[in-house]
Amino acid sequence: MNLNSLLNLVLNTVQKSGGKTAGANNGGLLGSLGGSAVAASLVSMLLKKKNTGSLAKVGSLAALGMLAYKGYQAWQKNNPAQAAPQQSDFEPTETKAEEQSRILLRTMIAAAASDGLIDENEKELISKESGDDPATLRWLAAEYANPASIADIAQAVGNDRALASGVYLAARVVCDDLSRKEIVFLAQLAEALNLDEELVEKLEQQLGL
Repeated sequence: MNLNSLLNLVLNTVQKSGGKTAGANNGGLLGSLGGSAVAASLVSMLLKKKNTGSLAKVGSLAALGMLAYKGYQAWQKNNPAQAAPQQSDFEPTETKAEEQSRILLRTMIAAAASDGLIDENEKELISKESGDDPATLRWLAAEYANPASIADIAQAVGNDRALASGVYLAARVVCDDLSRKEIVFLAQLAEALNLDEELVEKLEQQLGL
């Protein structure tokens, strides 16, 4: 199961499509994904709230890390007592990429579920679709059915400040409409990840928000 490839595939596809793919129209997207029903279903769900502007700016796992680095760097200028961030800390290594991708994908699904918009049909969609990787298919189906809690996400991130910044960005691009429940979810996530308000603001600025 290569979740790093799946995450990059999802983000790159959204970037290339310019966000023109609607939740109910996967035909063109499936072609661009090379027939990957798993990724297509995930993109469909994440695009449901028309958050295309923010998602298109992300691009890939490496680009997400760069946005997090720039946001953290801007925050650090006003907080000189904090250790200066190293760009390498925000670049996933080969050994960490898979686990970081897992955390980011879990966060994106949890964020999408925060306003209750993942209905039973969407939960069943993954299990009904046929993908090239049954293990990934099963993993995503489980996440749809039982999204990670904020506590789960925070525990997985631990004290990795760079990853925490990337995780918040991943959640923010999904919660683009900012319904009341999404606002609460993001606030609780930032608190659980120990991200102060100024850092959150700098991170969001990297998405043009």
